[in-house]
Amino acid sequence: MRILVDARHLSHKPLSGVGEYTKQLLGTLFAQAQSHEFVLFTSGKKKVNLETFFTESQCNSCRHQHNNTPNKLLKLKTLLQKTPSIDHLANTSADLVFLPNLNYTILPQFVPSVLTAHDLSWHLFPHFYSQRMRFWHTFLRPRTLIKRVTHLIVPSENTKHDLVKIFNKSQRAISVVPHGVPRNFFPESIPHDLYVKQHHQLPKRFVLFMGTLEPRKNILSIINAVATYRKQTRDDIHLVLAGGWGWNNRELKKRLKAHDAQGFVHTLGYINADDRASLYRLATLSIWPSLYEGFGLPVLESMACGTPVITSRTSSLPEVVGNAALMVDPYQPQDLAAILKEALQSPGLLVELREKGLERASQFSWEKAAKQTLKVFEELV
Repeated sequence: MRILVDARHLSHKPLSGVGEYTKQLLGTLFAQAQSHEFVLFTSGKKKVNLETFFTESQCNSCRHQHNNTPNKLLKLKTLLQKTPSIDHLANTSADLVFLPNLNYTILPQFVPSVLTAHDLSWHLFPHFYSQRMRFWHTFLRPRTLIKRVTHLIVPSENTKHDLVKIFNKSQRAISVVPHGVPRNFFPESIPHDLYVKQHHQLPKRFVLFMGTLEPRKNILSIINAVATYRKQTRDDIHLVLAGGWGWNNRELKKRLKAHDAQGFVHTLGYINADDRASLYRLATLSIWPSLYEGFGLPVLESMACGTPVITSRTSSLPEVVGNAALMVDPYQPQDLAAILKEALQSPGLLVELREKGLERASQFSWEKAAKQTLKVFEELV
Protein backbone atom coordinates (compact mmCIF):
# COMPACT_ATOMS: atom_id res chain seq x y z
CA MET A 1 0.00 0.00 0.00
CA ARG A 2 1.30 3.45 -0.91
CA ILE A 3 0.28 6.10 1.64
CA LEU A 4 0.57 9.75 0.63
CA VAL A 5 1.10 11.94 3.70
CA ASP A 6 0.59 15.72 3.76
CA ALA A 7 3.74 16.65 5.73
CA ARG A 8 3.77 20.36 4.88
CA HIS A 9 3.45 21.55 8.47
CA LEU A 10 6.80 19.92 9.31
CA SER A 11 8.35 22.96 7.65
CA HIS A 12 7.03 25.22 10.42
CA LYS A 13 9.70 25.90 13.05
CA PRO A 14 9.63 25.43 15.91
CA LEU A 15 7.32 22.43 15.60
CA SER A 16 3.77 22.99 16.75
CA GLY A 17 1.82 20.37 18.68
CA VAL A 18 0.52 19.05 15.35
CA GLY A 19 4.07 18.89 14.01
CA GLU A 20 5.20 16.92 17.06
CA TYR A 21 2.25 14.55 16.61
CA THR A 22 3.20 13.99 12.97
CA LYS A 23 6.86 13.41 13.79
CA GLN A 24 6.17 10.90 16.57
CA LEU A 25 3.37 9.04 14.79
CA LEU A 26 5.12 8.73 11.43
CA GLY A 27 8.43 7.70 12.95
CA THR A 28 6.68 4.86 14.75
CA LEU A 29 4.51 3.96 11.74
CA PHE A 30 7.59 3.59 9.53
CA ALA A 31 8.97 0.96 11.92
CA GLN A 32 5.68 -0.95 12.16
CA ALA A 33 4.64 -0.83 8.50
CA GLN A 34 7.77 -1.59 6.50
CA SER A 35 5.73 -3.55 3.97
CA HIS A 36 3.97 -0.29 3.05
CA GLU A 37 5.40 2.73 1.25
CA PHE A 38 5.00 6.25 2.64
CA VAL A 39 5.31 9.29 0.37
CA LEU A 40 5.79 12.48 2.39
CA PHE A 41 4.61 15.54 0.48
CA THR A 42 5.97 19.03 1.18
CA SER A 43 5.85 22.25 -0.81
CA GLY A 44 7.25 25.77 -0.92
CA LYS A 45 10.36 27.61 -2.04
CA LYS A 46 12.49 25.96 0.65
CA LYS A 47 12.65 22.18 0.85
CA VAL A 48 12.42 20.84 4.40
CA ASN A 49 15.08 18.34 5.42
CA LEU A 50 13.23 15.25 6.66
CA GLU A 51 16.42 13.93 8.26
CA THR A 52 15.76 16.58 10.91
CA PHE A 53 12.77 14.51 12.05
CA PHE A 54 13.44 10.92 11.01
CA THR A 55 16.56 8.78 11.12
CA GLU A 56 17.87 7.06 8.00
CA SER A 57 16.78 3.67 9.35
CA GLN A 58 13.25 4.99 9.96
CA CYS A 59 12.97 6.22 6.38
CA ASN A 60 13.60 2.87 4.70
CA SER A 61 9.91 2.68 3.85
CA CYS A 62 9.38 6.35 2.97
CA ARG A 63 10.38 8.86 0.32
CA HIS A 64 10.14 12.62 0.17
CA GLN A 65 8.26 14.32 -2.67
CA HIS A 66 8.68 18.12 -2.72
CA ASN A 67 6.85 20.63 -4.91
CA ASN A 68 8.75 23.94 -5.07
CA THR A 69 5.70 26.02 -6.00
CA PRO A 70 5.33 28.86 -3.42
CA ASN A 71 2.80 27.88 -0.76
CA LYS A 72 0.81 31.11 -1.14
CA LEU A 73 0.29 30.37 -4.81
CA LEU A 74 -0.72 26.77 -4.05
CA LYS A 75 -3.26 27.95 -1.48
CA LEU A 76 -4.71 30.46 -3.92
CA LYS A 77 -5.07 27.84 -6.68
CA THR A 78 -6.64 25.41 -4.21
CA LEU A 79 -9.10 28.05 -3.05
CA LEU A 80 -10.09 29.49 -6.43
CA GLN A 81 -9.63 26.66 -8.91
CA LYS A 82 -10.25 23.62 -6.65
CA THR A 83 -7.27 21.99 -8.34
CA PRO A 84 -4.83 20.26 -8.49
CA SER A 85 -5.39 17.36 -6.12
CA ILE A 86 -2.67 16.50 -3.64
CA ASP A 87 -1.56 13.37 -5.52
CA HIS A 88 -0.94 15.48 -8.64
CA LEU A 89 0.99 18.04 -6.59
CA ALA A 90 3.12 15.21 -5.22
CA ASN A 91 3.43 13.66 -8.69
CA THR A 92 2.58 10.21 -7.39
CA SER A 93 -0.25 7.71 -7.31
CA ALA A 94 -1.56 6.63 -3.92
CA ASP A 95 -3.73 3.96 -2.34
CA LEU A 96 -4.58 6.24 0.58
CA VAL A 97 -4.11 9.91 1.51
CA PHE A 98 -3.34 10.82 5.13
CA LEU A 99 -3.79 14.38 6.40
CA PRO A 100 -2.31 14.73 9.93
CA ASN A 101 -4.09 18.08 10.26
CA LEU A 102 -6.45 20.46 8.48
CA ASN A 103 -4.85 22.05 5.44
CA TYR A 104 -5.61 23.55 2.04
CA THR A 105 -6.05 20.26 0.22
CA ILE A 106 -7.92 18.94 -2.80
CA LEU A 107 -8.41 15.20 -2.36
CA PRO A 108 -8.34 12.73 -5.27
CA GLN A 109 -11.79 11.44 -6.18
CA PHE A 110 -11.36 7.70 -5.97
CA VAL A 111 -8.72 7.33 -3.24
CA PRO A 112 -9.62 6.74 0.45
CA SER A 113 -8.56 9.58 2.73
CA VAL A 114 -7.97 9.95 6.47
CA LEU A 115 -7.86 13.24 8.39
CA THR A 116 -6.74 13.70 11.99
CA ALA A 117 -8.97 16.30 13.67
CA HIS A 118 -7.09 17.29 16.83
CA ASP A 119 -9.85 19.48 18.26
CA LEU A 120 -12.69 21.80 17.28
CA SER A 121 -11.56 24.87 19.21
CA TRP A 122 -11.59 26.92 15.99
CA HIS A 123 -15.35 26.27 15.74
CA LEU A 124 -16.37 26.19 19.41
CA PHE A 125 -14.19 29.05 20.66
CA PRO A 126 -13.32 31.34 17.72
CA HIS A 127 -12.59 34.19 20.16
CA PHE A 128 -9.50 32.26 21.26
CA TYR A 129 -8.00 32.88 17.82
CA SER A 130 -6.52 35.95 16.18
CA GLN A 131 -8.34 37.59 13.28
CA ARG A 132 -5.70 36.14 10.95
CA MET A 133 -6.29 32.61 12.24
CA ARG A 134 -10.07 32.98 12.01
CA PHE A 135 -9.63 34.17 8.44
CA TRP A 136 -7.41 31.14 7.72
CA HIS A 137 -9.99 28.71 9.11
CA THR A 138 -12.79 30.38 7.12
CA PHE A 139 -11.03 29.98 3.79
CA LEU A 140 -9.75 26.53 4.71
CA ARG A 141 -13.39 25.37 4.58
CA PRO A 142 -12.94 22.71 7.26
CA ARG A 143 -16.60 21.67 7.15
CA THR A 144 -16.21 20.70 3.49
CA LEU A 145 -12.97 18.81 4.16
CA ILE A 146 -14.42 16.97 7.16
CA LYS A 147 -17.44 15.95 5.08
CA ARG A 148 -15.27 14.93 2.14
CA VAL A 149 -12.72 12.64 3.85
CA THR A 150 -13.44 8.94 4.08
CA HIS A 151 -12.46 8.60 7.72
CA LEU A 152 -11.49 10.78 10.68
CA ILE A 153 -9.02 10.07 13.48
CA VAL A 154 -9.46 11.98 16.75
CA PRO A 155 -7.43 11.84 19.97
CA SER A 156 -10.37 11.68 22.39
CA GLU A 157 -13.99 10.61 22.78
CA ASN A 158 -14.82 14.25 23.56
CA THR A 159 -13.61 15.37 20.14
CA LYS A 160 -15.50 12.50 18.49
CA HIS A 161 -18.68 13.60 20.27
CA ASP A 162 -18.16 17.17 19.04
CA LEU A 163 -17.67 16.02 15.44
CA VAL A 164 -20.83 13.90 15.47
CA LYS A 165 -22.89 16.66 17.10
CA ILE A 166 -21.61 19.65 15.11
CA PHE A 167 -20.81 18.17 11.70
CA ASN A 168 -23.23 15.26 11.69
CA LYS A 169 -20.40 12.84 10.87
CA SER A 170 -21.21 9.16 11.27
CA GLN A 171 -19.68 7.57 14.37
CA ARG A 172 -18.52 4.66 12.20
CA ALA A 173 -16.40 7.10 10.19
CA ILE A 174 -14.48 8.26 13.28
CA SER A 175 -11.78 6.37 15.20
CA VAL A 176 -10.43 7.48 18.58
CA VAL A 177 -6.64 7.12 18.67
CA PRO A 178 -5.08 8.77 21.76
CA HIS A 179 -1.64 10.31 21.51
CA GLY A 180 1.43 8.65 23.01
CA VAL A 181 4.40 9.79 25.06
CA PRO A 182 7.94 10.01 23.63
CA ARG A 183 10.36 7.59 25.25
CA ASN A 184 12.50 10.35 26.79
CA PHE A 185 9.63 11.25 29.13
CA PHE A 186 10.33 9.10 32.21
CA PRO A 187 10.59 9.77 35.98
CA GLU A 188 14.24 8.90 36.65
CA SER A 189 16.61 11.88 36.91
CA ILE A 190 19.42 12.19 34.37
CA PRO A 191 22.46 14.52 34.15
CA HIS A 192 20.70 16.65 31.54
CA ASP A 193 18.19 17.71 34.21
CA LEU A 194 20.96 19.54 36.08
CA TYR A 195 22.05 21.28 32.88
CA VAL A 196 18.48 22.48 32.27
CA LYS A 197 18.20 23.74 35.84
CA GLN A 198 21.44 25.68 35.60
CA HIS A 199 20.86 26.92 32.05
CA HIS A 200 17.46 28.42 32.90
CA GLN A 201 18.50 29.42 36.45
CA LEU A 202 15.48 27.65 37.88
CA PRO A 203 14.40 28.04 41.51
CA LYS A 204 14.59 25.12 43.93
CA ARG A 205 10.81 24.59 43.99
CA PHE A 206 8.38 25.64 41.30
CA VAL A 207 4.98 25.00 39.74
CA LEU A 208 5.23 24.43 35.98
CA PHE A 209 3.00 25.39 33.08
CA MET A 210 4.09 23.94 29.72
CA GLY A 211 2.49 25.25 26.54
CA THR A 212 1.83 28.24 24.32
CA LEU A 213 1.16 31.43 26.28
CA GLU A 214 -2.28 32.36 24.97
CA PRO A 215 -5.73 33.12 26.44
CA ARG A 216 -7.13 29.59 25.94
CA LYS A 217 -4.49 28.21 28.31
CA ASN A 218 -5.82 30.34 31.19
CA ILE A 219 -2.38 31.71 32.17
CA LEU A 220 -3.75 34.69 34.10
CA SER A 221 -5.64 32.35 36.43
CA ILE A 222 -2.45 30.36 37.06
CA ILE A 223 -0.47 33.47 38.01
CA ASN A 224 -3.25 34.75 40.27
CA ALA A 225 -3.66 31.35 41.94
CA VAL A 226 0.05 31.00 42.70
CA ALA A 227 0.17 34.61 43.93
CA THR A 228 -2.80 33.96 46.25
CA TYR A 229 -1.23 30.73 47.54
CA ARG A 230 2.09 32.47 48.27
CA LYS A 231 0.32 35.27 50.13
CA GLN A 232 -1.80 32.88 52.20
CA THR A 233 0.96 30.45 53.16
CA ARG A 234 4.22 32.45 52.90
CA ASP A 235 5.53 29.52 50.88
CA ASP A 236 8.22 30.83 48.52
CA ILE A 237 7.31 28.53 45.65
CA HIS A 238 7.81 29.95 42.14
CA LEU A 239 5.94 29.66 38.85
CA VAL A 240 7.67 28.70 35.59
CA LEU A 241 5.91 29.40 32.29
CA ALA A 242 7.58 27.31 29.58
CA GLY A 243 6.39 27.92 26.03
CA GLY A 244 6.38 30.37 23.15
CA TRP A 245 4.25 33.48 23.08
CA GLY A 246 0.91 33.11 21.38
CA TRP A 247 -1.45 35.93 20.42
CA ASN A 248 -3.46 38.50 22.42
CA ASN A 249 -0.99 38.68 25.31
CA ARG A 250 -1.39 42.33 26.31
CA GLU A 251 -3.14 41.50 29.59
CA LEU A 252 -0.70 38.71 30.38
CA LYS A 253 2.36 40.89 29.81
CA LYS A 254 0.76 43.62 31.92
CA ARG A 255 0.14 41.08 34.71
CA LEU A 256 3.74 39.89 34.59
CA LYS A 257 4.94 43.45 35.17
CA ALA A 258 2.79 43.82 38.30
CA HIS A 259 4.68 44.19 41.55
CA ASP A 260 3.37 40.97 43.14
CA ALA A 261 4.49 38.90 40.14
CA GLN A 262 8.02 40.20 40.10
CA GLY A 263 10.56 37.66 41.26
CA PHE A 264 8.40 34.53 41.42
CA VAL A 265 7.23 34.16 37.79
CA HIS A 266 9.80 32.97 35.23
CA THR A 267 9.12 32.87 31.45
CA LEU A 268 11.45 30.56 29.51
CA GLY A 269 10.17 30.75 25.93
CA TYR A 270 9.92 27.77 23.58
CA ILE A 271 11.36 24.54 25.01
CA ASN A 272 12.60 21.59 22.93
CA ALA A 273 11.54 18.02 23.68
CA ASP A 274 14.66 17.00 25.64
CA ASP A 275 14.46 20.05 27.89
CA ARG A 276 10.69 19.61 28.35
CA ALA A 277 11.15 16.20 29.94
CA SER A 278 13.79 17.61 32.32
CA LEU A 279 11.55 20.53 33.29
CA TYR A 280 8.72 18.18 34.23
CA ARG A 281 11.06 16.12 36.41
CA LEU A 282 12.39 19.24 38.13
CA ALA A 283 8.93 20.68 38.86
CA THR A 284 7.09 20.14 42.13
CA LEU A 285 3.73 20.27 40.36
CA SER A 286 2.43 20.70 36.83
CA ILE A 287 -0.57 22.95 36.30
CA TRP A 288 -2.77 22.99 33.18
CA PRO A 289 -6.18 24.68 33.72
CA SER A 290 -6.88 25.06 29.99
CA LEU A 291 -10.37 26.14 28.96
CA TYR A 292 -10.57 23.61 26.12
CA GLU A 293 -8.32 20.85 24.70
CA GLY A 294 -8.74 18.12 22.10
CA PHE A 295 -6.30 16.00 24.10
CA GLY A 296 -3.85 17.93 26.30
CA LEU A 297 -0.50 16.26 25.70
CA PRO A 298 1.40 18.22 28.42
CA VAL A 299 -0.64 16.62 31.21
CA LEU A 300 0.25 13.16 29.86
CA GLU A 301 3.92 14.10 29.50
CA SER A 302 3.95 15.42 33.06
CA MET A 303 2.46 12.24 34.49
CA ALA A 304 4.95 10.14 32.51
CA CYS A 305 7.76 12.10 34.20
CA GLY A 306 6.32 11.46 37.66
CA THR A 307 5.13 15.03 38.22
CA PRO A 308 1.70 15.49 39.85
CA VAL A 309 -0.89 17.35 37.77
CA ILE A 310 -3.67 19.86 38.36
CA THR A 311 -5.88 20.27 35.29
CA SER A 312 -9.36 21.25 34.14
CA ARG A 313 -12.56 19.31 34.51
CA THR A 314 -13.51 20.18 30.94
CA SER A 315 -13.37 18.87 27.35
CA SER A 316 -11.00 15.90 26.88
CA LEU A 317 -8.79 16.42 29.93
CA PRO A 318 -10.71 14.12 32.34
CA GLU A 319 -10.37 11.37 29.69
CA VAL A 320 -6.61 11.75 29.62
CA VAL A 321 -5.90 11.89 33.35
CA GLY A 322 -8.60 9.51 34.66
CA ASN A 323 -8.36 9.58 38.48
CA ALA A 324 -4.64 10.37 38.41
CA ALA A 325 -4.84 14.16 38.73
CA LEU A 326 -6.59 16.92 40.65
CA MET A 327 -9.25 18.68 38.57
CA VAL A 328 -10.84 22.11 38.83
CA ASP A 329 -13.40 24.27 37.07
CA PRO A 330 -11.14 26.55 34.96
CA TYR A 331 -13.75 29.30 35.07
CA GLN A 332 -13.46 29.52 38.88
CA PRO A 333 -10.00 31.02 39.62
CA GLN A 334 -10.53 30.85 43.38
CA ASP A 335 -10.91 27.06 43.13
CA LEU A 336 -7.51 26.83 41.48
CA ALA A 337 -5.83 28.62 44.40
CA ALA A 338 -7.60 26.35 46.89
CA ILE A 339 -6.62 23.09 45.17
CA LEU A 340 -3.07 24.37 44.72
CA LYS A 341 -2.91 24.85 48.47
CA GLU A 342 -4.40 21.40 49.08
CA ALA A 343 -1.75 19.76 46.91
CA LEU A 344 1.33 21.70 48.01
CA GLN A 345 0.47 21.41 51.70
CA SER A 346 -0.06 17.63 51.48
CA PRO A 347 3.18 15.70 50.75
CA GLY A 348 1.28 12.40 50.94
CA LEU A 349 -1.16 13.59 48.27
CA LEU A 350 1.70 14.51 45.94
CA VAL A 351 3.20 11.04 46.35
CA GLU A 352 -0.18 9.44 45.62
CA LEU A 353 -0.66 11.60 42.52
CA ARG A 354 2.82 10.73 41.29
CA GLU A 355 2.14 6.98 41.55
CA LYS A 356 -1.28 7.23 39.93
CA GLY A 357 0.09 9.47 37.19
CA LEU A 358 2.87 7.04 36.28
CA GLU A 359 0.37 4.18 36.08
CA ARG A 360 -2.02 6.23 33.95
CA ALA A 361 0.69 7.42 31.56
CA SER A 362 1.91 3.86 31.02
CA GLN A 363 -1.37 3.15 29.19
CA PHE A 364 -0.43 5.56 26.37
CA SER A 365 2.30 5.02 23.78
CA TRP A 366 3.12 6.03 20.22
CA GLU A 367 3.48 2.33 19.40
CA LYS A 368 -0.15 1.79 20.36
CA ALA A 369 -1.24 4.93 18.48
CA ALA A 370 0.64 3.83 15.35
CA LYS A 371 -0.85 0.33 15.50
CA GLN A 372 -4.39 1.71 15.75
CA THR A 373 -3.74 4.22 12.96
CA LEU A 374 -2.33 1.54 10.67
CA LYS A 375 -5.40 -0.59 11.33
CA VAL A 376 -7.59 2.28 10.10
CA PHE A 377 -5.48 2.60 6.94
CA GLU A 378 -5.53 -1.12 6.16
CA GLU A 379 -9.26 -1.51 6.74
CA LEU A 380 -10.01 1.36 4.35
CA VAL A 381 -7.80 0.01 1.58
